[in-house]
Amino acid sequence: MQKTLVVMMGVVMLMGAGIVQAAIVELPLACDGEYGLSDTWITAFDLSVAFTEITNVYISWSGEITASQDMSWVVAHQFVASLYELDPQDYFSRAYVQGGVDTYPDAEPFDLESVFSGDDWSLLLDGQSSIEIWFGDTFHPMGSGGSGAGILNPATLIIEGNVVPEPATILLFGCGTLIFRKGIEL
Repeated sequence: MQKTLVVMMGVVMLMGAGIVQAAIVELPLACDGEYGLSDTWITAFDLSVAFTEITNVYISWSGEITASQDMSWVVAHQFVASLYELDPQDYFSRAYVQGGVDTYPDAEPFDLESVFSGDDWSLLLDGQSSIEIWFGDTFHPMGSGGSGAGILNPATLIIEGNVVPEPATILLFGCGTLIFRKGIEL
């Protein structure tokens, strides 16, 4: 009976140590406000965790986009979120949402999760980076996009991956292994 209990405790500890590595890290962004063309919000961040692997990075955001008219064209506008290293300033991924044309002249609301482009997250493995959110027009053949506007609510940067275990987790894993081995010897 005692041997079975010790073995079960060891297995539970081993399973717990393995599950702790998978993580979803969320970073609230205080980027809310009204945006005009070329308005930008920037912040550096440190997630206080390091990753061994990152599987997905996206931004959960909501707000509204108002298109503008340039000559005879109705121009869509967009919010663009860019992840980058500060020194040197090296952009390595972008996510965006565009709109306004379908509801022109009224604002077009959005509430979605936009996936960041790319799959090389090596610059984000240390959990430190910067994020920039910019509002502007989308490309169109007639030139400038006029006077579009955007409203952005607070957003959240979400990173999914495997985190480097804390020392306490490694200690727990080691204790679980020892208990498991001792339980087999009983």
